[in-house]
Amino acid sequence: MSADAPAGLSGATVVQLPVKPGLAGLYLGNVLVPGRFEPHRVQGFAGRVEDVAELDTAATVRNYGLAKIPGWGPLDELYLLRFTAGHPFPFRTSYGSTDREIAAELGMSRVYPPPFLGTGYFPGEDHPLPEYVLRLIELPVGAELWVRRLDNTEERLGQYHSRKVGWIPERKDAFGEATWFPPPVPLPPLVRRGYTARYRGGDFDAEFAGPGRVVLHPLPGAAAPADFGETYGHRMKALDQVELAELTFVRTLCRWRGGTFEILGRTRESADLHLVDEDYVLARDLGLSEVDYRVWRRTVPAAELTDVRTESVPVPLEGRLQ
Repeated sequence: MSADAPAGLSGATVVQLPVKPGLAGLYLGNVLVPGRFEPHRVQGFAGRVEDVAELDTAATVRNYGLAKIPGWGPLDELYLLRFTAGHPFPFRTSYGSTDREIAAELGMSRVYPPPFLGTGYFPGEDHPLPEYVLRLIELPVGAELWVRRLDNTEERLGQYHSRKVGWIPERKDAFGEATWFPPPVPLPPLVRRGYTARYRGGDFDAEFAGPGRVVLHPLPGAAAPADFGETYGHRMKALDQVELAELTFVRTLCRWRGGTFEILGRTRESADLHLVDEDYVLARDLGLSEVDYRVWRRTVPAAELTDVRTESVPVPLEGRLQ
């Protein structure tokens, strides 16, 4: 087991990630910005909802350490992506350092700038909150976007249905980017990535959908089996993970100028790269853009890529003895 495996977190854990205020409308509006933002994906620093259940909004903001993050934005409203983890696979306890040499001494390669602590806790002030690093994932079915205000009221702004439907906002009288692309908004198949499943001898795209559950989708161009139901004109099926023959996480990796990247989009001339290395020094030296909090990307000439390969990682099925 990895030294930073996520202790205290299972597929049944309800987690949440603070969202930069300027991105909330992009999620709700199903706004895709190639190479920069996808409303069906998330990466960042997650916490357990249970750890802040007794805290008011001001204390939650303070103990997540958001005021210490340059450029985070207004703190009078706290936006949160909230969902059942589905599986501990994409989470890691946030061990590391702000210094490469210290991280190496700890046997870690995770190097983030302050206010990152590297101790497994958010950089808060008076109430230590366990912190987990979440790799880039497709949002689980049923993920929700909430806002908490300083008067401690809380409002659900929308729910993510699935990769075939997208976000469904709660309010119909909103305006701006939250209304740009109403559902259904299928995920565009730019580069194949995410979870795939083997079920009854066939291969499917998969999404987590609660404790021990997944939703299956036919692969692009494939017909759906007869027992797949229809939602918003798309065929899909929900079932327990233990009904699968196998579950796999797939992505396309490459090397570019000394760093390891995931390819999120590609044309004949260029490629949209997402930094896999958790090293802000490398991101700075390569001139990458921080498109979200500690998420670095850049579009580069495709001819400069080396060691392009598909990574397929088996994911243990929740609820089945391994």
